[in-house]
Amino acid sequence: MMVEGMIHLVRVGCPWRDLPELFGSWKGVYTRWRRWAQSGLWHAILCFLARQAEGCLRAIDSTFLKVHQHGANPAGGQETQAMGRTKGGLNTKLHAVVDGRGRAVALLLSAGQVSDVKMAPELLQPFRRVIIVADKAYDSSALYEQLCTQQCRVCIANRLGRGRKLPFHRGWYRKRHRVENFFQRAKTMRRFATRYEKTLTSFFAVACLTAVLDWLN
Repeated sequence: MMVEGMIHLVRVGCPWRDLPELFGSWKGVYTRWRRWAQSGLWHAILCFLARQAEGCLRAIDSTFLKVHQHGANPAGGQETQAMGRTKGGLNTKLHAVVDGRGRAVALLLSAGQVSDVKMAPELLQPFRRVIIVADKAYDSSALYEQLCTQQCRVCIANRLGRGRKLPFHRGWYRKRHRVENFFQRAKTMRRFATRYEKTLTSFFAVACLTAVLDWLN
């Protein structure tokens, strides 16, 4: 019942104290959630599922997640909890890689103003011998060289004005929508679509649980 209570909270986005009684004491569910989030349980489950990734195509992109006022004042400051100011206000950015069926296989959080290409090397470092598809925000010679070193084939849209054009396969690029589809499905979970969590650890657990539920669906 505790796990069902956690899923309910992620789906409807209600405060912990408003958790329906049928799931048990909200304090008990919260205590277990906090313990599992700190231990990295949901991330470990996502990594286990990612071993079953299908196809050789991996699409990467990011999405903005608005920080709610209730989560905007964490201890230690916003910068340490992946919150940052953008034109749209206070945001966190989720960076994701999906497999050939659009299921998340890697996630990373950053402050909203951090560029996509800055987070890409760390996010893509584990991948070998796959096809990486990305939009022009990831157009970087350094990233291209890293992926070639990892024996990956690269399909990244070229920025306007780029001197030396990178190889570009339009057939592969048309499948980049799969990562956008993942974000669309994930944002039906209200606690993911809007960040209520003050800590990076807790919100990353929300993101991982959302991705796990997408796998199970």
